[in-house]
Amino acid sequence: MLVEKSIQIIGSKKLNGTIEVSGAKNAVLKQMILPILSEGKYKIENVPDIADVYYMQEVLNVLGITSELTNKSLVIDSPSNISVEAPYEVVQKMRASIIVLGPLLARKGEAKIAFPGGDQLGPRPVKMHIEALEKMGANFELDHGVLIGKTDGLKGVEINLTYASVGATENTLLAAVLADGTTIIENAAREPEIVDLVKMLKNMGAQIEGEGTSEIVIHGVDSLKSTNHKVIGDRVVTGTYLGAFLASGGAGIIKGINPNHLPMELKKFQEMGAVLNISDDSIAIESSKEISSIEISTLPFPGIATDLQPIFGACLLKANGTSIITENVYDQRFQWIPEVQRMGADIQTGWQHAMIKGVNELSGAPVHSTDIRTGASLIIAALQADGESIITGIDHIERGYENIVDLLSSVGCEIQYT
Repeated sequence: MLVEKSIQIIGSKKLNGTIEVSGAKNAVLKQMILPILSEGKYKIENVPDIADVYYMQEVLNVLGITSELTNKSLVIDSPSNISVEAPYEVVQKMRASIIVLGPLLARKGEAKIAFPGGDQLGPRPVKMHIEALEKMGANFELDHGVLIGKTDGLKGVEINLTYASVGATENTLLAAVLADGTTIIENAAREPEIVDLVKMLKNMGAQIEGEGTSEIVIHGVDSLKSTNHKVIGDRVVTGTYLGAFLASGGAGIIKGINPNHLPMELKKFQEMGAVLNISDDSIAIESSKEISSIEISTLPFPGIATDLQPIFGACLLKANGTSIITENVYDQRFQWIPEVQRMGADIQTGWQHAMIKGVNELSGAPVHSTDIRTGASLIIAALQADGESIITGIDHIERGYENIVDLLSSVGCEIQYT
């Protein structure tokens, strides 16, 4: 019988030390599929050694694109002829795989994509993706769970997204770079990962203006070429480790991150009582004696990232006073709450709000991770709890965090696999 791996944490230990973060998961997964747009050999550096990267390699492989990851360097070889079909067996593991839709239509004029899986965060409709691509000249039908798209040629158009969706912005971008004419994306997502994606596209020969703003202009070109690229540091992983240092009452330094990628998050950490020392590519944090309660609302960048909402929530479990969290992005991002309540957290939820009353102590307990960020929040809660906590469902955590057990152990956490 297969025994599920878990993580054991003995709480109430102050963390102290230095952690270097890996490349951004939400950037590299999209950069990995750029070779769909043009044949050739690509090299992507600062690639995190996480499960999602391997899942995306599987997606590429079924398309006929080979890749090899060695020492954070990913070499990808895209042949002159690739497949247009990504079957359910590989797509089900990760929702990010829907992003192959735009580039396949751009290069091949056809795509067959099974509906994706990944974290259980409720419905993430691809309606905006489809509507944008339809406006550019693609036609779609759904056949037994497979989305089939075809086009006689994509045309540049003006697209006004109803919501600043990262995925819809990316899919539109990746279709528009080879479209005939100019595409304008209004209400585009402004996330740093979008800017990094555009940087790699420009190195391939794409003509793009306005990345990092709400209006992106793409002038379609006839062809692109292969390139090399280094991935930006992961702002969500950075926020997670900042939270771990703060919640444990310790101090630490996070290296390999552009602090400008966490503008509101750093302000909120300071409101909670953290003392920050910020440089060009690192953030040092010192905890105050007592964490202060705050109010947080998640929003697209430059607002608080929804991925960091559970992290902030876990940091506030023993804060002085009552904190309010408002989730404006994903309606099921509160899955971490029932688990930390097992540890003694005092939280009430209603619709998109959570009210956290700080408690004097938490007790270690067996808890289960349902998604990547829930898992990370449970680790932070366990750091503050008295006694032992056992976290199951850690396959989710390993989808987004590279060597998290070893890294936390290196800064003083009593943590191990069991």
